[in-house]
Amino acid sequence: MQIMEAIILAIYLIIMTGIGIWFAKQAHSSEGDYWTAGGKINSFVGSFAFFAAVASSSSLMGAVGSGVALGVPFLLAYGFGAVAIPSFAMFLISGQIRRTGVKTLPEFFKHRYGKSVQIVAAILVVLSMTFYMIPQLTASGLIGSYVLGIDYVTAVIILGLGFTLYAALGGMWAITYTDLIQGAVMVIGMFVLAIIILMDHGGVGSLIQDALAVDPQFGSITQPWMSYFGLFIAFLWFGVVSPSAVMRNFAARDAKTARRSALGACFLYVTVFIFGFVIASAGASLGIADTLNNQDMIFISVIEHYMPALLAGIMLAGLLAAIMSSADAMLLAVAAGIAHDIYKEHINKDASEKTVTRLGLAVMILASIVGIIFAIDPPQLIAVMVGWVSGAMLSAFGFPLVLGLWWKRANTPGALAGMVGGTVTFIIMALLPFALVSEHLVSAPVSAILTVVVSLMTAPPSEAKQQEVDRYHMNLDA
Repeated sequence: MQIMEAIILAIYLIIMTGIGIWFAKQAHSSEGDYWTAGGKINSFVGSFAFFAAVASSSSLMGAVGSGVALGVPFLLAYGFGAVAIPSFAMFLISGQIRRTGVKTLPEFFKHRYGKSVQIVAAILVVLSMTFYMIPQLTASGLIGSYVLGIDYVTAVIILGLGFTLYAALGGMWAITYTDLIQGAVMVIGMFVLAIIILMDHGGVGSLIQDALAVDPQFGSITQPWMSYFGLFIAFLWFGVVSPSAVMRNFAARDAKTARRSALGACFLYVTVFIFGFVIASAGASLGIADTLNNQDMIFISVIEHYMPALLAGIMLAGLLAAIMSSADAMLLAVAAGIAHDIYKEHINKDASEKTVTRLGLAVMILASIVGIIFAIDPPQLIAVMVGWVSGAMLSAFGFPLVLGLWWKRANTPGALAGMVGGTVTFIIMALLPFALVSEHLVSAPVSAILTVVVSLMTAPPSEAKQQEVDRYHMNLDA
């Protein structure tokens, strides 16, 4: 066991749980408070919350691990796509979807297309977000097993249930304010680690030379071009199609705040990937990647090699922050999909708000348990798993959502065709021997074509529904 690191991680978990308990009463007072923090989050807090929701274990451990294992071009493709996430979302959906007044992504699909699309969307949200829990839990198990000196499976269970507790208790209020802390810990921790690495190697140039001297393939292209392009596209669209990221817009005070939060998150992400490149280079220079059972562990190896115990503990807390800040948002999206979009909307419309929020709490715990079961034997590198789920969500939600916000002619049959057709095509492509994380380069265009063609071949939406699309683009905040 790493004593100092373990103490810091324990204190960190206690603080996060305390925040969940603090906000529990307020969060459970209404559905609006539980799912969207009452729509009261300002742009400063919202920037860190958006950034922390998107900056998952993949952004830190996964990006560095895949950069060392697959070469720095893979890291750069990932980085450019991830940095563009908030700005792309800012222009494409942030203000528009905030003006709809809904609480969840499936509720938007009901508002725009009807109940049938909402049901399909809710099912896909639950499946995709539960699968997306796997890389987060994988990273938590790797950190926990190293720091606490326990086996990987036990670490997954302990830490998985740990971050589920505060998210379930405090809803979006707790998730947002823990994300503020977690986002700050991530950025500051990576900044300090990058500075220590650069001082140790004597600058960026020397660091890169040291990395290439140990691993000449570090700067090489190791994958087909479609893998790099596919990874870039998958992450570019993440803030548009991920329910956990989209829900941040609903928590903002208004459309302008939602846009400002996305812009702030973009700047935070830029800093993280600059530091991530430095850390990946340091990882390559250690020359130990091939000796690790899991190459995502390279980030932890860098921390322990360059940092003293106290700073290493804080940095490991930063890695745990990346996991918790994304996993809690995913849990909330799963809970909303079942408790709000399926149970209240279609099973028990007279359910009280307290019943719905309590059901959401139970669903979070169940979803966490399911994720833990699958994370016991994870299927791939963390970054690759995240690329898969991002591509799947793009194939399902991307064009039905964006066309629903921007194109009056998009209708219910078109949205259903695009959502189901894109998902089925993605699954077929994933089963074929195709380039790594590039399945959505086929399935997303299929979804777009189906949405447009079927909408044009069937009756247009009602006049009232088309006028709603106009309202999405009006500045009504005043």
